[in-house]
Amino acid sequence: MNSAKGYYCLIQYCPDLSRQEAANIGVLFFCPELNFLRARVSRGNDRIRRFFGSVNGDREQIKAIKASIEERLEVEKSYFRTVKDLEKFIATRANEIQITSPLPMKVFDPEKDLESLFQRLVGGRATPVRKDNTVSVKTLLSEALSRKEIVPFVRKDVTVPVPALHRELRVPFAYRNGRFNLIQPESFQRSSPTDVINVACRHAVEGHSLYKHPHPDYGELQLVVVAEFPQNEQNETRTVRDILQENDVRLYTTEDLEDLLKDIQATGRLV
Repeated sequence: MNSAKGYYCLIQYCPDLSRQEAANIGVLFFCPELNFLRARVSRGNDRIRRFFGSVNGDREQIKAIKASIEERLEVEKSYFRTVKDLEKFIATRANEIQITSPLPMKVFDPEKDLESLFQRLVGGRATPVRKDNTVSVKTLLSEALSRKEIVPFVRKDVTVPVPALHRELRVPFAYRNGRFNLIQPESFQRSSPTDVINVACRHAVEGHSLYKHPHPDYGELQLVVVAEFPQNEQNETRTVRDILQENDVRLYTTEDLEDLLKDIQATGRLV
């Protein structure tokens, strides 16, 4: 049987980069000749606990980053044509989930070879292979904000009171420029037109209240919603944008997420 040239990388959890101690939690497998690119990661954090005693970081954040690697590669695999493309992707890693440099290998059956590598180098249960190419907005956002040039400006897991609603709002990410920007992911993928307006109005009330009432520690606030919409639903996107803008809330869709990253990098203050 003829073989093709491929590459594999280890996906590792490394809580302290200066110590370079890591636990293997997945495998990335790339075969340009066969147009094959896929990652398999462990379902749980058992291996991390065996190595380090406990999960030092946020479990949900680790889970989101692991999922984002698998899903982002599945969605963007057409952009990976050479090992150089893979190396550029690896170079963007800046959090505790690291990817090692590609190592060459002969490929006979990419699906079987990936499974064999996973069992030999990681072991245990892998996350189920997705049947579609969708990536949740929270996963996509987590991956984007994990880029090494963005990480110094981003704060995680921020909770603030919403005076108008007499409750607290917790957001996964925030960054400071002129205001303290609270980043909230939202999905309108399976929402009815009525639900879209209701959710937009809820964020509008939250955002307007936050904008008018500075926080004692964070100062002036602004809500930033990062939302995914069904394809070809320009009317819904426009409606949501109008509702939010009228109430001092900024909206970015997943399609213009790069604009948010540019703003963070250009105007953000170091955490």
